[in-house]
Amino acid sequence: MERMTGPDALMLNMETSTTPMHTLKVAILDSSNRGTPVTLAELRALVPRYLGHFPRATQRIEALRGHRGRPFWVPDMSFRIAHHIDEHTLPAPGDQSQLDELLAALATKRLSRDRPLWAMTLVHGLSGDRQAVVIRVHHAVVDGLAALNCFRAVTSDSPGATAAEPNPWSVEDATPPERAEMRAMARRESVRLMRDLPHVAADVYRTGVAARRFEQRRAVPHFMGADRTSFNTPSSHRRRCASASIPLADVRRVAVATGTTVNGAFHGIVAGAIRAERLARRERTDRPAVGMFGVCRDLSSPRRQGNELATATVYLHTEIVDPVERVRATASSCAAAVSLRRQLGFDLTEHLATYTGRLGPWARPIAAPIAPLVMNHITTANMPGPKEHRWIGDVKVEQWTSFALAIAPADVNLTAYSYAGQLSMGLITTPESMADPAAFLGRVQSSLDELTSALRTAEMLDR
Repeated sequence: MERMTGPDALMLNMETSTTPMHTLKVAILDSSNRGTPVTLAELRALVPRYLGHFPRATQRIEALRGHRGRPFWVPDMSFRIAHHIDEHTLPAPGDQSQLDELLAALATKRLSRDRPLWAMTLVHGLSGDRQAVVIRVHHAVVDGLAALNCFRAVTSDSPGATAAEPNPWSVEDATPPERAEMRAMARRESVRLMRDLPHVAADVYRTGVAARRFEQRRAVPHFMGADRTSFNTPSSHRRRCASASIPLADVRRVAVATGTTVNGAFHGIVAGAIRAERLARRERTDRPAVGMFGVCRDLSSPRRQGNELATATVYLHTEIVDPVERVRATASSCAAAVSLRRQLGFDLTEHLATYTGRLGPWARPIAAPIAPLVMNHITTANMPGPKEHRWIGDVKVEQWTSFALAIAPADVNLTAYSYAGQLSMGLITTPESMADPAAFLGRVQSSLDELTSALRTAEMLDR
């Protein structure tokens, strides 16, 4: 039994009937090496052998009256693996668009709070005799880094190998929660939080001063610095999903040629896609878009649960016509935003989430449709993943894609993971903010092509 952290509780409390807060992790499987497809029975037999490696997989949430802002993680004494793993078969021909439609449906299928906050769907019928495993996991359970560490833990770098030793979990070994103990813990924490409040207020002031004095302040947006566009228009509960990939080597070559980083180059490429999208929508392009991404406290952390990140906002310089200068300017903003975040630190973000875990989620649905200025136009993520294909026994994980959250008012969310030489992208939107996410991912490829061509013309890149 343990109390939810402030950041984890914030993710839990953000959830509403129209805003599910679970992410999707999609593994495309190639079982041709062993000659037989994966079955539901096989998956239900395999997963329990490793549940002990992931405590949250067998814990549900329990809240106490008067302390609902931060519930407790407690063992699910009624845990059944059949409650968490099911299957679905796509109709022929089983192409990417059909899988994306299924992902959009799963993105709106909320997880039951009476059980551990995850579910797994085995998908049959993909073209090329492939399958997929789609994992829905609540953001209160894992952030992007923790999810990636979980993926690494259950896969290996060669066929037939075992990444981790079996570590089964049994309900017989679990201790039922004691509500009296939980209430005593909550009361002690309430006293501590009241005592620490003056220190947190002082930290807020110091952080504000440090942010204003940041030497590259003009390179990053101000708080609530994004105007209203069709990217952050009021939207509904429906979701759209699309996935694609671009060669990681191409992005790296661009980064070297422009003197930037992979993260900076990627966001510069995305800026080009947004510019093209705005032109197609006949919207103004004379001002930059504002992006937001999470900065991990420690990218080397082996943790497999929790949220340890803080946000950074950046200018995506869509107003710059020249693709090379657009990438350089956007990459400069990315570097400044990360530098600012690391200077400000992560502790205050965690503390504020502990105090305001329910205030922000309460205010967001009210303000999101009407606020004239908002935080951003698009949310992004760019995580370094495995360099080679991963394996589950003799089954090859051909692709690994992550879809994050479409949260109003910025409903466009693009997540990129590097995997086996590709930058794998998962885009989730609403029909109102982006009706055709697959077309937008096509613009990302076009933006990369335009940039590569410009660099070759300028003799900054080998032909």
